[in-house]
Amino acid sequence: MSAISTVAELEAIYGEQPPLTLGKSISVLDEHCVAFLSFAPFAVLGVQGRSGAQHSVIVGGDPGTLTAEHAMALRVDVAGGVVPPDVEDGAPAGLVALVPGYGETLRVNGRVRRDGESVVLDVEEVFLHCARCVTRSKLWRDHQPSELAPITMEDSGFDDPHVLAFLGATSFLTLSSTDAGGHGDVSPKGDDRGFLVPLDSHRIALPDRPGNRRTDTFRNLLANPAVSLLALVPGDDRVLEVRGTAHLTTDPAVRARVQGGGALPELALLIDAERVDLRHEDSLQASGLWRPDRRIPKGALPTAGAIWTAHVGAS
Repeated sequence: MSAISTVAELEAIYGEQPPLTLGKSISVLDEHCVAFLSFAPFAVLGVQGRSGAQHSVIVGGDPGTLTAEHAMALRVDVAGGVVPPDVEDGAPAGLVALVPGYGETLRVNGRVRRDGESVVLDVEEVFLHCARCVTRSKLWRDHQPSELAPITMEDSGFDDPHVLAFLGATSFLTLSSTDAGGHGDVSPKGDDRGFLVPLDSHRIALPDRPGNRRTDTFRNLLANPAVSLLALVPGDDRVLEVRGTAHLTTDPAVRARVQGGGALPELALLIDAERVDLRHEDSLQASGLWRPDRRIPKGALPTAGAIWTAHVGAS
């Protein structure tokens, strides 16, 4: 299998990280970030445990569940979620927040510390992520309640029929990873339903589609393969979390398996699962993420272009 094992091999495919894209990152929560967060009822918090394992925690509720305490600290209400006990204060973390009806997502990276039923994310990096993943997944289309059987499974595998059915309906996911220097990140991915392809009972693959070409997750995984994948099915209040190790491949056979209805991807991401859980999430249900009345009206937030212009000017 044609594994990608170095940054040089990755850059031979995608090139170096674009300076303009990196210039959209800032190190504080500015007024645009605060406004975005005020509308966001849902987020995924990715954290690294003491053992090095990655975890994904759903954050959801009424808008305001994510609160900027000040420019360098984001309070995250996780009363409905579960932060694993092996996550220590100062652990690397990342967060991606969604606003129903808005194409772009907000990514916040830093370190977490517990504070009652909340955690505080001390901010190191913030940027607005492009809308391609939301557009490809058709996330804000009107979705009927899921027709899948409302089954939950603990410590399962990709050969379980309920897990397979959920995979076949998945169109949006997040990937939580941490680099060798201890910096966390959560990256959103979206595509046509069924873009997560099981290869056997504990191995899964997904294509990489053109995006902002930051390749943060891939660079992290080259240095530290631990990953947590969190899959969503529009209209369903369950999530599928896959924890394990990941690597990148250009193997033609694997790329063809994950091509789906799009172009042949330049590489695929393989995840060897150590734990597969299909669970109901009260926080996802509380967020009302799939409800049309949660979607913000056009003009409630500045355009992505206006936000990027402000962030490039501030970086």
